[in-house]
Amino acid sequence: MALTKVTGKGLETLSDGVTITVDDNSDTLTLTSTDADSSSGPNLRLYRNSSSPADNDFLGTIDFEGRNDNSQDFVAARIFTFAPDVSDGSEDAQLQLIMMKGGSSHIALEIKPDEFIINNGSVDMDFRVESDNLTHALFVQGSDGNVGINESSPSCILHASAGSNGSGLIDVARFKNKGTSANDGARIQLTAGGSTSGAGIGCLGDSLNSAHLVFHAGGNTERMRINSSGRQAYNGSSTVAGHGNFVGEVGTSSKALMFEHTVGGGETGSITTGASSTSYNTSSDYRLKENVDYTWDATTRIKQLKPARFNFIADDTNTPVDGFLAHEVSSIVPEAITGAKDAMAVETRYTADDVETQGDTPSKNVGDPKTYSSSKIDSQGIDQSKLVPLLVKTIQELEARITALEA
Repeated sequence: MALTKVTGKGLETLSDGVTITVDDNSDTLTLTSTDADSSSGPNLRLYRNSSSPADNDFLGTIDFEGRNDNSQDFVAARIFTFAPDVSDGSEDAQLQLIMMKGGSSHIALEIKPDEFIINNGSVDMDFRVESDNLTHALFVQGSDGNVGINESSPSCILHASAGSNGSGLIDVARFKNKGTSANDGARIQLTAGGSTSGAGIGCLGDSLNSAHLVFHAGGNTERMRINSSGRQAYNGSSTVAGHGNFVGEVGTSSKALMFEHTVGGGETGSITTGASSTSYNTSSDYRLKENVDYTWDATTRIKQLKPARFNFIADDTNTPVDGFLAHEVSSIVPEAITGAKDAMAVETRYTADDVETQGDTPSKNVGDPKTYSSSKIDSQGIDQSKLVPLLVKTIQELEARITALEA
């Protein structure tokens, strides 16, 4: 085999292509630069010197070609680039890497002016990123698009699994906002749990261990926790153990605010706990009220109420209970009743795509009921504590009558 070394200007003009053939595995073509400055070199230039350039002109191709076992040539991989826009001052370039899989070519990698695409050919091909200690630090499963984090077989859209830091399991995930100043950050934390095998948050059907879901706000302060038994703790986790499903604490205070509802900046109701009591509060400050009247007739109204005994259909034991039928109370003490008589559950609601919600004067708002179920009811409810003022006033009226009769 003989090789020719070209120096100086080399071959400047050729009318036909050049083929270099060797009969062994030595380097077929070597480009050498002996320049010692800081500029690049040696340089390989693919130059399309068109006299009439146009958008989407191909600018160069590199083929990796071989033969199959039937003595046929095939292009195993190809790199080529073209110019989607050749306008002066706004030129764009696009590069593609095309590969063969299963006898067909597909775009494995594409770099466009405005996006970077992997597997633009949409074939069943996994995408995997390794770290120093994980083989599947990030994994996209080609067969279904599921994404795994430290998970080699993700079984749902996003499947993250806990790993080990050498001394036990680490948290599965933390979603964190550091905030802009001290103690105003927030974090949602999926803990590692109490076991060292198979822990983590997975998908439906996965075997999970005793992990907790923890919410932090105001710096590193725990505000809410749902533990592995389903118990909920607010403003501290020390009271999670025990009975019941809802616990909470606020420091060492004998009175703790468990829930507060506000409208327009004002409180409308709250739940507070003491050392041995719980209070369900409705706003009742005199400064929130007007047209206060103490002379109304309670006895006439209370006589219209119809206390009854009944059992609930869902109760298989048919155990009788005392109470009221909501629609029979609604005209007497309407503030005690929610819902409407004979209402059916909403089946569909209006969306932004509906004609009725579009235009400058829509007839419906997004979220308004559109159709109703023919089988599922929207049941009424009653807050029986709203009957207490009526009962108290009636007792006062009866007491006045008794006092008058005894006089």
